[in-house]
Amino acid sequence: MWKTYKQNITPLIASLFLLILVSLLYLEKIPVAQTFLQRLNSIAYDLRLRTSASGKLSEFPPIYIIDIDEVSLKKEGRWPWSRKKLAVLVEKLHKAGSAVISLDITLTEPETNPVDQVKQVLNKHHPELSNTLNSLREQLDGDAHLAASIKNKGVILGYLFHPKTHFVKGKIKASLIKNNIPLNQLSSLTMQGYTANLPQLAQASVQNGFFTVQPDNDGVVRKAALILEHDNKLYTSLAVETAKLYLGADKEALSLRSKTVADVQTITHIIIAGQAIRTDATGQILIPYLGREKTFPYISATKVLHDKAIPDLTDAIVIVGTSAQALSDLRTTPLQPSYPGVEIQATLVHALLNPDLIPYSPEWKDGAIITLLTGLSLLMMLLFPMLRPLSLILIGFTLLAMVIVLNIWLWNTQRINLDLILPALLIILSSTAFVLHRLIHEHNQRQHIHDMFGQYVPLEHIDRLLEDQKNINMDGERREMSVLFSDIRNFTALSEGLSTQQLKQFLNIYLTPITAIIFNQQGTIDKYIGDLVMAFWGAPLNDPKHAEHAVKAALEMRDKTRNMQNKFQALGLKEEVVAGTGIHTGEMNVGDMGSNYRRAYTVLGDAVNLGSRLESLTKQYAVSILTSEDTMQLCSSIAFRQIDYVRVKGRQEAVKIYEPICLRNTLTQTQQQAIMAHHKALSAYFSGDWITAEKEISALLASSNDPLYKVYLQRIQKYKLHPPADWDGIYTHSSK
Repeated sequence: MWKTYKQNITPLIASLFLLILVSLLYLEKIPVAQTFLQRLNSIAYDLRLRTSASGKLSEFPPIYIIDIDEVSLKKEGRWPWSRKKLAVLVEKLHKAGSAVISLDITLTEPETNPVDQVKQVLNKHHPELSNTLNSLREQLDGDAHLAASIKNKGVILGYLFHPKTHFVKGKIKASLIKNNIPLNQLSSLTMQGYTANLPQLAQASVQNGFFTVQPDNDGVVRKAALILEHDNKLYTSLAVETAKLYLGADKEALSLRSKTVADVQTITHIIIAGQAIRTDATGQILIPYLGREKTFPYISATKVLHDKAIPDLTDAIVIVGTSAQALSDLRTTPLQPSYPGVEIQATLVHALLNPDLIPYSPEWKDGAIITLLTGLSLLMMLLFPMLRPLSLILIGFTLLAMVIVLNIWLWNTQRINLDLILPALLIILSSTAFVLHRLIHEHNQRQHIHDMFGQYVPLEHIDRLLEDQKNINMDGERREMSVLFSDIRNFTALSEGLSTQQLKQFLNIYLTPITAIIFNQQGTIDKYIGDLVMAFWGAPLNDPKHAEHAVKAALEMRDKTRNMQNKFQALGLKEEVVAGTGIHTGEMNVGDMGSNYRRAYTVLGDAVNLGSRLESLTKQYAVSILTSEDTMQLCSSIAFRQIDYVRVKGRQEAVKIYEPICLRNTLTQTQQQAIMAHHKALSAYFSGDWITAEKEISALLASSNDPLYKVYLQRIQKYKLHPPADWDGIYTHSSK
């Protein structure tokens, strides 16, 4: 056993290091990783919340949302509505039996009095009406009418705090909270400014509360503050004031419970009418979302205004707000990206009156997490060295599942919120360290056997001995690659006069340097079929310059074949050995393919077939190498000349084909001029200017004696006599 642990000293040290690292991350001792870690924890929290959201409301209390929705705006007119219409809404809700009416809206601007509007028009012409109009001012004052309507009806007004802006508008009431702790020692969140209701409305309401909710760094609303500090005073949220009023508590039925941490008083509870609500150190709670939008019952505001199908609201809490997109009170939550802000307020009220639903992080969570991390690490360090890779992976997944199940159980049954990411990360990283170590160890053992027996038996047999039949073969995949086909022209005729021994010698002499060139240019030999060589670039190793390497290999193969003519003649070959090479670049399927009896790492697909077709076309154009346009475009270091624009047999899509000349850094001025003249002549040919094309191509043939130009002159003679009806420059080959 000691020997086993000694052999695993590297992953044991790695696991110990991971334990220290993860513990430091949890204790926030590595600031650079905190943002990323918080993001991961947020994702885990959101997933857990989604799986546990039941969509069921508690029987207590009845909560309704009076929705200023799209239908209400269409029927009642755009927002803001007149104060009298809002007064009617409040009176009808009160008449229906509502115990508390909370307005998740802010009325910051005074409503224009109709008297003032009329006086602007009539004063110049009828000043005698001024006194009469003034007597109507109070009667037509919408703000005063609304203030009178909300008075003594259990109405709570909402307002908005600004965390950084010092802008102040309207009036807010400070909450009466029993707190003997100086605010400069309290860990509450501080706000700089606010946008509140008109003073006369604020004064007429029972109380007001803020509906400010601040999203996390990723823009998702997960927490809500129950108290905030402004100008050395504490203020409570709309939800707190709603719950307090519903419970029938007096104005001073709020208090704080705190504890001292490093000379700072951190908040632990807010007491509402004798009921303790757990909070974090700054007075915030995690919002216990119950479900997606409309988990709470919605009533369209226009139905209330017109007495249409209003349910019995006796002893109910009603929250007036909006779900209309035009009014921009939609928030991103863990459950959905556009969640009405008014339903967040309803969720908070529901939670404060059912505090068992509120998730919390207990005071002992730090000790629990560190203990869990240590226990997991010790268990893995004790157990993993004894296991093989598959068993190790299974045990790792089992531990991971146990941690996840425990975390979810604590959440669902105890409403305890504990971090999940770091324990899971520790299991994953430690398991990975042991798996990699075991795989490397087994690979070294396999390689040792391979080196010992490889010179005596075929490598395929060694692999079969070492591999389990259940092992997965190399996966197939589709990727952009370059494929090369090279074939000796008239090989059958060339080899007729050779004996079997001479033919074998010839192929060995020819294929050995050709293969070396392909290997040196990072290529992979696919197969030999007699004198034909098939190779590809871009797999199994990724090669960003696969096209360039393929063309460079083809140029070297061409030059090497020319330089070996003396060796070929010494074997008895009387004719020059010339090989044709075709190269194409495109998407291909590559992988370990074949049957149960024989497999090969090879490439398949239309792009491969086109490479083979290009090799066949080298004979018709009397050139050594042909590439597609796709290949040419990826070879900036190589000079090309266009050969034709063709449609090969078996393929509908036309392709431009090119011949690589040489590396650009070796291109002579004479070669460059020849390429320019060549492309000028082909331009006339492709445009259908047969006279100009014939003249320039004839001149090129006379100066270079290139057989390619004979091919074009034969075509031009035919086209001059029988011009193509719809000439597009494409020549269709009828044979392979």
